[in-house]
Amino acid sequence: PTSSRKYFGALGFIVLVAVIVASAIFLVHGLARLPGTVSANGAVGANGVPTVTIHESIFPFAPCTDPAFVKTHPQYAQCPAGDNTAWVTYSEPSLSVPAHTKVTMIITNYVHPNVLHNNFFLQPQGVIGNVVYVNGHAEKQVDSTLISHTFTIHAIVSTSQDWLLVSAPIAANPFSSHDAAGMALQPAVTSFSFMTNGPGEYIWQCIAPCGTGTLGTSGPMSTKGFMSGDVFVR
Repeated sequence: PTSSRKYFGALGFIVLVAVIVASAIFLVHGLARLPGTVSANGAVGANGVPTVTIHESIFPFAPCTDPAFVKTHPQYAQCPAGDNTAWVTYSEPSLSVPAHTKVTMIITNYVHPNVLHNNFFLQPQGVIGNVVYVNGHAEKQVDSTLISHTFTIHAIVSTSQDWLLVSAPIAANPFSSHDAAGMALQPAVTSFSFMTNGPGEYIWQCIAPCGTGTLGTSGPMSTKGFMSGDVFVR
């Protein structure tokens, strides 16, 4: 039994590395929109550790095309030039955070549940406490039927920067009603925290196939700036 656990553990690690390497190669060859970079201004926590908070939203399509949503969220009235407005997208694709800092992500998801083919990503990885908070409730593993996306930070192993692997399953609200355009009226909110190490440049991406094409891996999944982006640790 012990040897079996070691075997399956090693196999799981190999699968994870293969997914990350393949995804990184896929993104390098993908098209890229050129978004601005969101910089997080930090504070100092009660224990003396620097802290920053980043707010993200995930939309089933560009929110600027939804008049009802824009009426209550005027900050999304302007459509980014040249974007495919029909594609699922994160609101902030390029992030800049300080080194050696506690980063808290608060992700509001307006998208319906999706299919996650790799159950490894149902569990939070590299986050403080090994938990995510879904609408305020601590979860060590999110129900696969409630998963919509993931937020997964990684990079190809290099001696020039510290390794950083963070992955959080992002829940959806399957009971939400929607407006006329299809935007969820009761989005699910997933939050989690992680520590940055030294300076480096990383990729984040969604692992759950939510794009176009037969396997859902094309379009927004293969175009940087929609379901993938950069994390700069400074």
